[in-house]
Amino acid sequence: MNKKRKKTSKYSKGNVISIGVVFCVFVLIGFFALKSFSPVNSEGLVFAPSTNISLKAVKSSQGNYHYQTTRGGKSLPFSEGLSPELTAAKGNLVQIHLINEEKNLPNKLSKHNLNIDAFNVHTKDLSYFQSDSIIFLANQTGTFDYYCSIHPDMKGIITIVE
Repeated sequence: MNKKRKKTSKYSKGNVISIGVVFCVFVLIGFFALKSFSPVNSEGLVFAPSTNISLKAVKSSQGNYHYQTTRGGKSLPFSEGLSPELTAAKGNLVQIHLINEEKNLPNKLSKHNLNIDAFNVHTKDLSYFQSDSIIFLANQTGTFDYYCSIHPDMKGIITIVE
């Protein structure tokens, strides 16, 4: 008598699902990695060193608004004040992370944003403890203004050097 053998697959249903999940994770990682090389003021991808700047929109004890710049979780010297100066090198990607740390008061919501018109940088309006990141290519040298369109007294300059 001829017994028919049942063919067994070396891929079980669980293995196929696991492979699919791993593939999807790699696709998502690739998507976000490529997004980090896509500045707002350039048509294509730019593979260049990145300068990361974190800005905190806070209210000082004097009642003035200011940005506090940090890198690596540490405050930079002379980084607090009404107009901190930011610096980046020409040709670099600059990634600015803005977080609104001004608490809401009763009947007064705190909102902030960041704009650099020369590089087409415009973040969304941020409520308390919201954040936004924006990437742009420092493709021109000079000194440029950055500001909050909601609070005209919140402003500073960014210098792009050779």
